[in-house]
Amino acid sequence: MIDLLQNPFFGVHELRKELTRLLELVHKEGADIVVTQQGKPVAVLLNVEKYLELREAIRDLSDPQYARELIAAKTEMAEGKAIPSEEVYREAGLS
Repeated sequence: MIDLLQNPFFGVHELRKELTRLLELVHKEGADIVVTQQGKPVAVLLNVEKYLELREAIRDLSDPQYARELIAAKTEMAEGKAIPSEEVYREAGLS
């Protein structure tokens, strides 16, 4: 889970004054910025690529079949039934 407290916080007033600089931080450095209003978090600024990745992940995890397959795969891994990636790459001719 994303730890919100690890991100920089900026109040709405600061956001208005420093918008160009903050957008540069988000775009170039990949920073997620928490926007506060009266000291409480109200929004998060993040770059478009990260936003699109999150939307796709939400869509995937909302699919019941995908969730079942993910749980089954995690169970297999926990039981030691997973195939090491090196073996998969070798069989696919990628190593």
